[in-house]
Amino acid sequence: MGWNTKMAISTHLRKKIADFDPVRDGRTVTQFCKDIGVSRQTYANIKRRVEQRGRAGILPDSTAPHSPARIYDDHLRQKVITARSVLKAQGRDYGPWSIYYYLIDDLGLEHPPARSTIALWLHEAGVAEANARKRPRKSFKRWARDKVDELWQLDGFVYRLFDTPHTQITIYQLVDDASRFDLGSQAFAAKENGFDARTTLAAAIETYGRPQELLTDNGEAFATYHRGRLSDTERWLAAQGIWSIAGFGPQTQGKDERSHQTMTKFLDARQPTTLQHVKQLLDDYREFYNTRRRHQGLLVGKMHITPAQAREHFAHAQSPTQPIDPDVLWAKIVKSYRDTHSESAIHHEHRIENGVKEAMAPVVGEVAASPTTIDDDNEPIQQESSPTISPTVDGLSAQSSNAWGIPDTLWINKSGVVRILGYGFYVGLRFKNRLIYSHVTDDTAEFFTDHDGEALFSFPLPIKLLERPAGGQINIGHVEGMWHRRPPEIKPILSRPRPSRRKKP
Repeated sequence: MGWNTKMAISTHLRKKIADFDPVRDGRTVTQFCKDIGVSRQTYANIKRRVEQRGRAGILPDSTAPHSPARIYDDHLRQKVITARSVLKAQGRDYGPWSIYYYLIDDLGLEHPPARSTIALWLHEAGVAEANARKRPRKSFKRWARDKVDELWQLDGFVYRLFDTPHTQITIYQLVDDASRFDLGSQAFAAKENGFDARTTLAAAIETYGRPQELLTDNGEAFATYHRGRLSDTERWLAAQGIWSIAGFGPQTQGKDERSHQTMTKFLDARQPTTLQHVKQLLDDYREFYNTRRRHQGLLVGKMHITPAQAREHFAHAQSPTQPIDPDVLWAKIVKSYRDTHSESAIHHEHRIENGVKEAMAPVVGEVAASPTTIDDDNEPIQQESSPTISPTVDGLSAQSSNAWGIPDTLWINKSGVVRILGYGFYVGLRFKNRLIYSHVTDDTAEFFTDHDGEALFSFPLPIKLLERPAGGQINIGHVEGMWHRRPPEIKPILSRPRPSRRKKP
């Protein structure tokens, strides 16, 4: 008999079952159950309850849920809304998770409302910020080192002071990959350069020891081995026994970029007007970020922890003790240079800097000893300058993880055109020279911009065109069922046949 039926048995019948004695009453259990309309299983359950609990077992248990829905008063709801305003004014993150931990850590609430409840209250109050559709999380391949000091990440970014001319300064942010611990971010007046980068690293190494590897972007101040030469920073790191590695694009990994947002919000809320003020605020920021801000990437059990807690409790990697052999280092440079300067890359680069040739492997020792392979990175560089090698993604050879064969990563060229399944789709000049990621299902293809993870355009599969222009490129608006964040204007002149290049007789 089901649970609902069992619980619906009246107290009168329960008493009959409790008082029944087959010997005394001269009836079998089966006959008794048939007479009163209950199953033998129900009879046995009630008899067992009476045996264990006495006459109190006759009464059914409460039907109330074990974890009843909590009822919150308007005072707590208002406290959540106020907490959001306080966090925003202080330059801190003010999403549902941040408010949840603010109620615990700052206000001392033992049983705060759940994150989902906080999100619902913010939405109902009309203060939740609407975000653009993001690239699905399951399409990301998250990576993080297991041990503290196994990998550090360094990146520099421009920050504008709140003085009258809005002076630009450079902030170098240095974090540990495993614990997300800020190891000593520093600010300098000069543009991004190797000397200031090494100053930041040296201070952190003196305090925390050496990491095994350092991840940077491909900037001139950091890693130049992709270009077949070594920067001063890379040679300095090698002398410390630290390997220098870099990402594949001109920008570094997204973790650093996300950390820049947290730091920038903290500084903007305090509106520094001088470099010295920024340096003081960076000390305050490190104390807040490392010891008070729970990091959503550091989940232990059901609670997030701070970077300082992670650094204290996570396993630590062994610091390098010997400098890196120059021959071993240069062998890495040769391999990386060859991998980077594939035929497609050489097509975009018409010269190779400093006389380093692709066929340099037989003379590795000679080239390694040559002063032409040394690059002085102490001078400030133009941070907005274009990378030496234009990043390219070959749609025919790029990796694809879907049945349609659409590459996981694609490149929108300088004309705002991206090639998908043999079509050249014009998606707008405002999105030119950008990397996009694809998320493909059985019947839909979605594409997300790399720099912000937001949806750019999508269309159903297979591709059906409302109109097939005579020209080589097709405006994305001609795709049936397409969606675009900012649809480009359809200009008939762009879809005309290409003019013939033959010389007229």
